[in-house]
Amino acid sequence: MTVAEMLAHWPWLVLYVFVSAVVFLFLRRRSSTDELAAGSVHRSHGFGPSVGLGPIAAAFFRLTAARLLVAALVVAWGVRAALGHWSWWDAAVVVGVAAFWPVQEWLIHVFILHLKPPTLFGRQLDPIIARNHRNHHRNPWDPALGITPPHCIWLYMAGLPGLWPLFLPVPLAATGVATYFVLALNYEWIHYLIHTAYVPRTWFYRRLWHNHRLHHFKNEHYWFGVTMLSGDWLLSTQPTAQATARSETVLSLGVASDHGIAATADAPPLAKEPPEPAATSST
Repeated sequence: MTVAEMLAHWPWLVLYVFVSAVVFLFLRRRSSTDELAAGSVHRSHGFGPSVGLGPIAAAFFRLTAARLLVAALVVAWGVRAALGHWSWWDAAVVVGVAAFWPVQEWLIHVFILHLKPPTLFGRQLDPIIARNHRNHHRNPWDPALGITPPHCIWLYMAGLPGLWPLFLPVPLAATGVATYFVLALNYEWIHYLIHTAYVPRTWFYRRLWHNHRLHHFKNEHYWFGVTMLSGDWLLSTQPTAQATARSETVLSLGVASDHGIAATADAPPLAKEPPEPAATSST
């Protein structure tokens, strides 16, 4: 589909953009975690005793971001199934999206989530997604603080279906969009789970758990991968823990506490790195 073909249906395009903007503004008003961070009962109390997957999953799927992604995933795969015309190119698209995902995790984590408030025309800007992430670093014991803001997820939901058809035939574009939402939901779930008291029971999850907790409790300048770690390997941000100095700004990200509610004074001056859990045969 070309840009000209899309513009030929401009009344529908205008309506789509208008409705998407209204939903975006509504979700943006509910996306800040400042209030949640200020009242968090888990602040500086550690992760507590081990918890089963059931209660964690129930809490996760009560979150707006998780429900948006589930809805996006169901709709995207439903549309892809309705379009038909399956081919080996669909597998290539899936592989391509999965191959790029760890690089995307790295880029977003480094340049958006860890963004320090810039000054533009004499005014300091502080995007919600970056401020939320600082709340998350200041209190890594509360998993709800690490969820991607709903208005950002809505941007993916509203924008990707219109962008992919500009580069691929519609059926393949639908495969790409549907695959993206699978990986996005997996990212939110794994990230949420890592910040709970759930104890890793498999080798695969244990390595993700340990890698991300090093980022939060050892040094925020390394270990940016969450669900896939090849981005850190490719971009040289995965040193050994023993050879890496503990950062004094691992909780604050080097930004004053007025940019985000949970002040570093409320947490230990240097967070303690949790030990890696012992291996277990359970699944």
